[in-house]
Amino acid sequence: MRISTMIACCVMYVFLTGCASVQVSHDYEEGRAFVEFHSYFWKSQEKELSGNAREDDPLLHKRLYSTINAVLAERGYRLNAEADFLVSYEYSIATRLESDPFSTSFGFGIGPRRHYGAFGIGTGSEVRQYDVGILIIDFFDPQTGALIWRGRGSETVSVHMSPQQTTAMVDRLVQAIIAQFPPR
Repeated sequence: MRISTMIACCVMYVFLTGCASVQVSHDYEEGRAFVEFHSYFWKSQEKELSGNAREDDPLLHKRLYSTINAVLAERGYRLNAEADFLVSYEYSIATRLESDPFSTSFGFGIGPRRHYGAFGIGTGSEVRQYDVGILIIDFFDPQTGALIWRGRGSETVSVHMSPQQTTAMVDRLVQAIIAQFPPR
């Protein structure tokens, strides 16, 4: 009994940690001397409301703004109106489906006083729906306004996250995305 409980716990741990990881990627304009960048400023833009209360949450956007500032400061970039690059971000939530084309389950049960036992096998497919938070951080050329670097990160999010969980999710996303800058 203990071995099966331990195996179940290990499988659940691997599943949950696999779902919680941040997936990141980036793209950039080749030929830029990104290592010469030392200061940034926020690109002024009007954010359009999406109509999704989770995406338009002002508290979430306050966390994103302050975390991006903090991470850039940690990496040695300073906020300055005479900036080497301009910063902007977008956050959205997408619903994804995941399916297992074939699954099998086994079961065994014993009745009272060890009478009337049963064994069963089930087959079928399983479909799961989950939400993914997607953060895109863009860096622009301050003279031309052209996009010069884009970092993308995504992570599975819950509908009912606590403020601490939301802050931790924002920290993970921003840290993982900005860790890709400057491109090597």
